[in-house]
Amino acid sequence: MQKSKNHALGIDIGGSKIKMVLWDGEKVLKEWKSETANLENLKKGLEFFNRALGPVGFKVGIGLPGLLDFKNSKALFCKNLPKFNNVNFKACFPMEVRVDNDAKCFLRAEMSALVVKNSENVLGVIFGTGIGGAISGYRGKDGWAGEFGHMIIEKEKTWEKLYQETKNKPKEQEKINAIGLANLINIFNPETIILGGKGLKSLNKQLIEKYLLLPKKQMPKFIKAKFKDNSVAIGAAMLWA
Repeated sequence: MQKSKNHALGIDIGGSKIKMVLWDGEKVLKEWKSETANLENLKKGLEFFNRALGPVGFKVGIGLPGLLDFKNSKALFCKNLPKFNNVNFKACFPMEVRVDNDAKCFLRAEMSALVVKNSENVLGVIFGTGIGGAISGYRGKDGWAGEFGHMIIEKEKTWEKLYQETKNKPKEQEKINAIGLANLINIFNPETIILGGKGLKSLNKQLIEKYLLLPKKQMPKFIKAKFKDNSVAIGAAMLWA
């Protein structure tokens, strides 16, 4: 396989997996996956693409959950990925590397697929090991805006904590997610919420409406991720677009 200047390797480091895709700006050319997220498997994936592309350098974009030092491509704190705390990706690999929060990578990829690509009123929410979020057009002072999962919902417990505790209690989890999504709608008044990850089993819109001030006016459009399991990795590759 020949590498062109438009190719970039996008990497999604999740709480329970690593997904890599070779992206040419329009489509996925090749992909690789590991069911365990650690540095050893991250290097194995890079070796796989080195063999596929031959002895040429390529640019890498990495998306992972947590608080990051974007300038230095360093993970500062990853609650669901403690093995990656304080990892400096530039120091780990002999290629050009950029990093971003996984939910922001997710929203970047999915926004590129929206009919209204310049909408400023879009939220992205990922339901995986934890709950990640991103806000179109807004990153916050340190680039950390969108930590929706750490919103306190009940008895000092976060949305993410309650979501994890109700994994095998679908009705209870449905209610917790409805409260969390309603809070986002009340705060941000989004036009669209893009939903990703495999953790969201059902979406109860009637229950969400119960917690809104003006349901008919506030209710946004909910859409599922177009790129599905590849969204974060594609959005990471787009760091070089």
